Amino acid sequence: MTPTTRQDFVKKYAPFVNEATAGTGIFAGTLFAQAILESSGKYKGNWLVGGSKLSREANNFFGIKAQKGYKGKIYNIATGENDASGEYYVIKDNFRRYDSVEDSIKDYINFLQSNPRYTKNGVFKAKNVMEQAEALKKSGYATAPDYAKVVNSVYNSVKEFIISAPIKKTLGAGMLILIATGFFFAYKKLA
Repeated sequence: MTPTTRQDFVKKYAPFVNEATAGTGIFAGTLFAQAILESSGKYKGNWLVGGSKLSREANNFFGIKAQKGYKGKIYNIATGENDASGEYYVIKDNFRRYDSVEDSIKDYINFLQSNPRYTKNGVFKAKNVMEQAEALKKSGYATAPDYAKVVNSVYNSVKEFIISAPIKKTLGAGMLILIATGFFFAYKKLA
């Protein structure tokens, strides 16, 4: 994927993300905010989504590391971390490598669902993006002290594009007819 703006990234992947997250307990807004945060970097003089070296060369849009026992493709790169006191340091580590952005999205969902620590810390019971981001931080997804606040801030900068994503692809034609019928009868009742 060629690095792009937040708005264009959300518009391009909203139908896929809405479908992929449906029924998972993961908010599309959380997924987008994390993808934007974890993959952004300077590319040709501009700060863009997909601009980080990890996302450009490994299609890893979520900073998911290749833990011991991981059987997929691996990409080794330097990464910044924070220790328990908030002190920043850099290490080289192995990250998961994907063939596409869509593969990265699917694996992100699978990664969260298959790790019990995310269920234990309430990721899938969150009522909004901020609660979900706090649960992700509590679960150890990221080491940055203000991670949840930053995720929520990024979400707030793009939420209008997530909400206005085309719903035809995530709702079947029958559901659209039902919605249209509901609007028609509600209008008739008011008239």
